[in-house]
Amino acid sequence: MRIVGNAGGLFHLRDGLVIAVDSPGSPGADTLLLSSGLIGEEDWAAALIESVETRSLQAALVARGVTPARVQDVTAAAVLDGAFAVAAGEIERHSVDESVEHPLLPASTAVAPDVLLVETASRLDALASLPFPLSPYRDRVVAVHGAEPATAEQREIVEHATGRRNARDIAFALGLGLHSVTVEISRMLADGLLEIAPPTTSFSFSHWGLTSLHPRAPREVEC
Repeated sequence: MRIVGNAGGLFHLRDGLVIAVDSPGSPGADTLLLSSGLIGEEDWAAALIESVETRSLQAALVARGVTPARVQDVTAAAVLDGAFAVAAGEIERHSVDESVEHPLLPASTAVAPDVLLVETASRLDALASLPFPLSPYRDRVVAVHGAEPATAEQREIVEHATGRRNARDIAFALGLGLHSVTVEISRMLADGLLEIAPPTTSFSFSHWGLTSLHPRAPREVEC
């Protein structure tokens, strides 16, 4: 199922279950694997070549020391993060395309659509309830002068918070999930470590028009 929007995405389904979500709004399983240090770039390239013949990238990764459990953790995280990336943006329309190629690294444990919907809604609500909810695509952040980050992740975020990057940009730069980076940036904004960059500092990219996240209106229940 293809979701057209900003950022949009592609949901891969098999037998009615979601096995992968590709979105330009969030790093994929390949980026997460490489950034985590579970596999190096040379081994990754070799695994890709081998998988052309074996048709199993997971098997090629396991042969290079990545355990099946770690592959599953990364692919499952990519599915959840991809769905969040789609839902956190603007959705214009959707279509079903049966001619799409199979995903590069599908999750070995598929996710039911209703389970994925509940988890995604929970992530959106949790982000909106933070002291400083923000859009992972629109809001660009800049480090506050003299700020003292408390963790390694915060220090990395501060290094990339130039006023020209939003949460999505920083997530890709760090190779981390969009949801976790967006939540951390929201907390850092509330703690005074970051601030929203003024228009004179940031660039007007295509994501600029997205509004910040706000608590969703309660769903009406039909009796």
